[in-house]
Amino acid sequence: MASVHKVGEPVDDNERKAISYFARHLPDHYHIYHNLELPTRSGLSYEYDLIIIGDSAVHTIEVKGYRGRIRGNAREWELESGHIGPSPVPLANTKARVVASRLHLSDALKDVRVQPLIVLTDDQVKVELDDDQGRQVVLHLDEALTFILRSRRHLNEGESLPDVTSLICEKLSRQFQPLHRQDQIREYKVLETVDKNDRYTLLLAEHQLILVRFALKVYNFDIYSTSQALREMNKERVLQDAKALYRLVCHPNIVRAAPPFLWGDNQIVLPLEWFEGYSLRGLLDAKDGNTGMDFSRKIGIMCHICEALHHAHTHGVIHRDLRPNNIIVSSQGDVKLVNFDCARVEGSNMTISHRVRQYLDEHYTAPEVLMSAGAVSRASDLYAAGIILFELLTGKIPYQHIKEATAARGLPVRPTQINPHLPAKVDAVVGRMCAYRSESRYSSAEEVLKDLAQLR
Repeated sequence: MASVHKVGEPVDDNERKAISYFARHLPDHYHIYHNLELPTRSGLSYEYDLIIIGDSAVHTIEVKGYRGRIRGNAREWELESGHIGPSPVPLANTKARVVASRLHLSDALKDVRVQPLIVLTDDQVKVELDDDQGRQVVLHLDEALTFILRSRRHLNEGESLPDVTSLICEKLSRQFQPLHRQDQIREYKVLETVDKNDRYTLLLAEHQLILVRFALKVYNFDIYSTSQALREMNKERVLQDAKALYRLVCHPNIVRAAPPFLWGDNQIVLPLEWFEGYSLRGLLDAKDGNTGMDFSRKIGIMCHICEALHHAHTHGVIHRDLRPNNIIVSSQGDVKLVNFDCARVEGSNMTISHRVRQYLDEHYTAPEVLMSAGAVSRASDLYAAGIILFELLTGKIPYQHIKEATAARGLPVRPTQINPHLPAKVDAVVGRMCAYRSESRYSSAEEVLKDLAQLR
């Protein structure tokens, strides 16, 4: 029987079942730590259901009690209930990397592998994922046990297993603390954590009075800054999304937001409309996603995107980070533009261009913005929309590196060269949206919409 280290209390019967199962079936020299969290200086904590130290690696385990059938891709999962949300695999990967980074600070542990697993406690749940990694790491209890026992440990020559295991246990005991999940934030009951990055934690929550689901963006800011002015500046930066969305209320293609509020000493919470759907990135990456949309639907999606951009631009907001990840499409075909954290808000005194450059994806960012993140304009958003339209219609992006566009002084390939069945007019529309010089592009999203209407 494995050694069980109780750091925190199990949250539900699914976690208790997983702990008991692994404890009974793993060898005596395996160690199981459960319900723990790793705090960071910013106040952001990474939560772990189980961490298992075995012969092969350290396994960070997320326990899920889903039932029925799970379908999805690398970005989103659809549950039996019809609920669509982010796949837990990317967050599990992040949390495994965080543990690895802490362990690898010790020279003796620099070669220890940390592997994420998502363990399903219901034996009858069926999983249908269009995701190569998901099929490897999303496992039933018995499959997870086999996976853990089959692996091999990569150790430096001369290292002994007991010494390494002892050191890993020491690291975990010293750096981790009991898990304290936030079950309630003001009037919102927290249902689950759906995403986490270095800027914010995204929670799925239900408003206790109106029984409506919301996404809660919980931002952490550094309360240890030496100056009050710097602390206030940090607050202003994390409020960029809220400021942008405040101007853009009541548009059907832009996610709605409630006013943000302070929570605790170092958190700001932004409640957002919870919109059920798949990210456009997930649809494009799925094997049958792009072929499952006909030409008319693809043009329709781009029309919704341009309608959202037109509304944003006329209200003084430039998105700046327009890409498929930030576009949500429902099964009914509704489209929402989300994530305005990198937006430029007209009239704002806050300059964020120096810090947003690291978050921009060069495949969807206009050349002038890659040179200077402050060079954003309506035309740069339209460039990003043109790249998305290119990918929608061809299933590919026009270049892998911006140098290709720079060398060609525009797109190095036309949409019809990849998909000859497209109408010839597509080349002209995409080419103008993605003109190398910003002044050669469409003057507004409204102008793009007129040409898109002719394509439909």
